[in-house]
Order: sequence, then C-alpha cells, then structure tokens
Amino acid sequence: MKQKIDKTCGCLIEDILSEAPETPQKGIMQKSDRLCSTSSSDMEVFIGPDVEKISLDFYQKKYTDGLPIIPPTPERVRKFYKYSKQKPQEVTAVLPPLQGKATVEKIAINSVMAGCLPLFMPIIETAISSISQEKFNLAGINATTHPVAICTIVNGPVSKELEFNSAAGCLGPGNLANSTIGRALRFCLMNIAGAVPSIGDHATMGSPAKYSYCFSENEEESPWPALHVERGHPKDSSTVTVLGMEAPHNVNDHRSQSGKDLLDTIIHTASTAGCNNSHVPGELLVIMSPEHTKTLVDDEWSKIDIKKYIHENTMVPVKLGDRGGRRLDKKWVKKDMVHITRSLEDVVLVVAGGTGRHTMVAHGFGTSCQSITTPLTLKDGSYVKSVKDYIK
Repeated sequence: MKQKIDKTCGCLIEDILSEAPETPQKGIMQKSDRLCSTSSSDMEVFIGPDVEKISLDFYQKKYTDGLPIIPPTPERVRKFYKYSKQKPQEVTAVLPPLQGKATVEKIAINSVMAGCLPLFMPIIETAISSISQEKFNLAGINATTHPVAICTIVNGPVSKELEFNSAAGCLGPGNLANSTIGRALRFCLMNIAGAVPSIGDHATMGSPAKYSYCFSENEEESPWPALHVERGHPKDSSTVTVLGMEAPHNVNDHRSQSGKDLLDTIIHTASTAGCNNSHVPGELLVIMSPEHTKTLVDDEWSKIDIKKYIHENTMVPVKLGDRGGRRLDKKWVKKDMVHITRSLEDVVLVVAGGTGRHTMVAHGFGTSCQSITTPLTLKDGSYVKSVKDYIK
C-alpha cells in the first residue's frame, strides 16, 4: 500500500524564510520556532533536514524541475547575501507572467535549491535583471507554445575565476557553474515568474534546454573579438549575455577544407522551415568549435565576413516559411525566399567547445526577442576567492 504524502502546507516558496508565526504557548502568544503553523513536520527544513523528503515535497508543490534540490535553509541563503550589492528585500526585477518580485532573498532561495555556490550570486542577479527588460520579451517567452529557452553566455575574467566550462562538453553535464547557474535561472522563472509547465509555461513539449542552458565563450582559442568586446565592452570586463534560443543543433563537418564549404554546411543546417526565424526573422546563435574556427581563419575569413555570409545565404522558401504561427511579413521576402535573420548583427557568433570539427546552431524566438549583454558589477569590485579557494 502506497503511503500518502501530506501536502497540506500552503506556504509559498517566498514564505520559507519569513518571520515565524505567533502561536499560543501557556495562554500567551509567543513567537514559534516552526516554519509555519500548518503541520508539525515542517521543522525538518531547519533541523536535521531529510533531503529526500524535502525534495519530494517541493516537487509536489511544483517548486522544482523534478531533480533533487538542496533545502534552502536560512543559513545557506544568508551566505548568498555577502555577494549581492543589494539588501535581501530589494527587488532586482519584476518577472511575468505572474509579475513576481524577484528580491535578492527569492533569488538566493532558488539559487540554493539549484546547487549554486554563493559566489555565483552576481551572475544570477545580472541575468535576472537582463531578462526583465522589455526588449527581451520574457512574457512572450514564458507564455509561448514554442520550446524557446533562456541561454546565458558569460564572458571576461569572471568566467575563469568561477571556472566556467568553455571547452569540451561546455553545453553538457559536468561543470558546477554552467549547470547550477542555468538551473537557478529556471527555478526563478518557475517560482517567481510563475512559468510552471502547463500553467505559466505553455510550451507544447518543452526542451532539455529548459533545465540549464549556460556556458562561457572560449576566448583563449578564439582569434576574433569576444562577444562582449564585439558589443562594445572592454576586453578585461566581465559580462552576462541572455538570449531566447531553441536547443542547439549540431553541424558535423569533418571534410570541408575551405571556409566557404564549411559555411555552406552550417547554412544548410540552419536553413530550417518550422523554426520561428523562418516566418519572423531574428537572432541565430552559432557556437563554433576551435577547429572549425581555424579552417575559416586559415582561409582568411573575418568574423564580420562570416556573419555577413551566414545572413545573406541562410534562408527558406516562402512557401515553407509562411507555415509558422504568425503570418509572414512580405518585407522579409526576396525572390520567393525569406532570410531567417534580419541583418548580420542577428548572427551571434561565439567560439566554444573542445577538440572536434563541429559547430552548433540555435534558432531564436524570431523578431519577438532581442538578446541583452550586461556588464557584471560586483560588491567589492572583484571576487575575494576563486571557486577552488572557496571550496577549501
């Protein structure tokens, strides 16, 4: 016989750290040392937490992504405040569709749950602030049936200090910063913005990219200006870029010897009817491996030349492009073809990954979303400790 799990507690996640309720004790109303007054078992969050029970309880309340979480005890959450420039109750952003107020406290709670180190707090706060900007269109991204996810790219010295993975497997498992920061952002969307699958998030099938979609550019192996430099920021500065993107699709080309042949392979992979860009042209993320990059550099292709070539040649037939959710605007049509990007600036080209002749392309949310690159500002100007020092 299966044991029924008690779900009577109605506390919201933002109430977890709220002031303890008053309860009658010997005829006098006194402050309780319990989390809430609904049940007698909620003290497990504070004393000797049963991680499995808490994970299951939070999952049943739709606070999690289905994977185990770290209980957000007050002690754990307070450690994150040290790395924030704001006070716990200050609002970093207001997130649709629920119009939830993303306070420092709430961001910290979700970051603890995701398994982040406190050192990661400024990255997460910057990403949250960025996605709240009007041109990013978070309301549309959260509400759409399209499987768009939020991709986060970190550039500059902070990527080394926090040991982001920009090399082999940078879009896969195995790295603490990549995995947990992307996951924390998703938790904030679920628990603050209200983007819970089938409730505030209406994606027909969702996407693995909605678990975590975060990496850094491999600037050391790139011969071109890094993304943040290209967008007007100093090379020695650190930035966080957020983009609304589909999960990436691989481009396998081990045979091309010329830059043009390689780009043609990339173009044919990206020219996909059915992506949002095919009827509402927008940004295209191109994540190029160092080996593919070398082929283009050896053939004397500049970054601007590559972006221009991709923009001018990545297109789909109008007959196919006009089958999307929104009627195709005729201004994008040229000779019965439609470009999936509006200009070369829509081609977001970064170098990442390790050994292997692969590139990845990710289509965006079309005209509806514009990526944002934000400088990272830290509480004391720099991290006092690296990840290695922090762990020690």
